[in-house]
Amino acid sequence: MSDLAGHVVLVTGGSRGIGRAIALELGAAGATVAVHYRSRAADAAEVVRRIVEQGSEARSFSANVANRAEAAAMVRAAGEWKGRLDGVVTSAGIYHGPALEEVGAEDWEEMFRTDVEGTFRTVQAARPFLDRSDRAAVVTVSSVLGSHAAVGGAPYQMAKAAIEQMTRALALELAPRIRVNSVAPGFIRTDINRTGHEDPAFHALVARSTPLKRWGDPEEVAPSVRFLLSREADWVTGTILGIDGGIALR
Repeated sequence: MSDLAGHVVLVTGGSRGIGRAIALELGAAGATVAVHYRSRAADAAEVVRRIVEQGSEARSFSANVANRAEAAAMVRAAGEWKGRLDGVVTSAGIYHGPALEEVGAEDWEEMFRTDVEGTFRTVQAARPFLDRSDRAAVVTVSSVLGSHAAVGGAPYQMAKAAIEQMTRALALELAPRIRVNSVAPGFIRTDINRTGHEDPAFHALVARSTPLKRWGDPEEVAPSVRFLLSREADWVTGTILGIDGGIALR
């Protein structure tokens, strides 16, 4: 296991789903974890408790990352907690999957404010704290739908595509001091897409379409994030790492 002892990492969206699994993974690897949440204070507290039980430090921080002032204040608080950040994982995000004619202004604006601007403002606010580290790395969270189209949910797909290009652009701009990579999960069993994986027909369709013949779990995404934050990935930047059971090969 990649050793992250001594690393201070902020994980946005760390109270549930993929972000929760990432926060727990990093804590198990020895990192001090700043666990961001928007409204699930009890869930974030549980993640903090579990990390502390593993022997690492953790603290929760609240903000709506769609609000740039709140996002910046949260990142400052997390950075000032230990005086630096060695890593940032931008897992906070939302999903809307309506058909084209059903996409309203609020659907569009909330998706881009949370997923795209929330990611960008988090990294922007973290830059001064990352500059204090000699091991700084950022991992954004995209999706297989950032590069492979599907019917429905066009704003989500466009937002994830924007995150992938943002990752490449920031990898160039922040080099050589700060590495920036992304993970692009496939169909993962989380509460944000519960209606999909709990629907028998859709669950079976995804499984048939995936070469590894099943859905993934959040705990199968987290180790790759740990790797990208570690010394073992010191020569890796600007990459989009697919964690999708091979579905992108279709």
